[in-house]
Amino acid sequence: MTSQIYNEVITSMSDAQINAFPESRFQHLSETGSTNDDLLRLIKQEEAEPFQTIVADYQTVGRGRRGDKWESSTGKNLLFSIALPLEIPAEHWSRIPHLVGYLVGNAIEAVLGNIQVQSKWPNDLLINNRKICGILVETTTRPSPWAVAGVGLNLNMKQADFPDELQSTATSLYEIIECESSRWFNLGEIIAGFIDEYPKLISDFDTILNWGRQRDFLLGKELQIKTAKGEIEGIGVGLGEAGELLVKTSDDKIIPVMSAEQLCYC
Repeated sequence: MTSQIYNEVITSMSDAQINAFPESRFQHLSETGSTNDDLLRLIKQEEAEPFQTIVADYQTVGRGRRGDKWESSTGKNLLFSIALPLEIPAEHWSRIPHLVGYLVGNAIEAVLGNIQVQSKWPNDLLINNRKICGILVETTTRPSPWAVAGVGLNLNMKQADFPDELQSTATSLYEIIECESSRWFNLGEIIAGFIDEYPKLISDFDTILNWGRQRDFLLGKELQIKTAKGEIEGIGVGLGEAGELLVKTSDDKIIPVMSAEQLCYC
């Protein structure tokens, strides 16, 4: 089964991309706890290779940032994790979620045509103000530095399939284009993007930064942010040069936020 799916994943890849992504670097699971956890385990066992990918039909303990639960119907969405060796300066590790959003967002827009995604700092993609994709990047330094980028992309869920509490805030590709999409073709397009652009665009960050600034969902919104250093209230005024969220407070100070424990907006 994995071999059949792998062949579908690489359908549109070039020979060079396939060489960088042999079947040994791909695993399909019908069900697992978390693809991020599975891939981190391989890394700790020194069994992972660059762009190693695990994709699952269903995750029993799928999660987002800060431990939020990720809801997904079996076999409907694209749930996967990809391993990225951290052969880049440590100060650039925080750019990886932005790269993931850029690559997944471009894949979504390629299907949608003239519809643009919205990028919600630091880890969500939306369409028409509704979440279509969540991203969770985790890093480890043992036995060597790696990042694991987990992606949950709503592909073929119908609105009625979403839990009641998500009915008004989530959407899927199906709801927008009114037909089902191939999970494996879309996965292949995203992996090809990683092969072509990582780590190149981590250094050439302006490309990603400009993309995110053009799609900044939080721009102009009133924000309440809880960080490790305290709470911040103000207006979102864009992204800084390192991808940090910029917040303008009531006394006209611009505060850069690199990480948030909680973010509310209106």
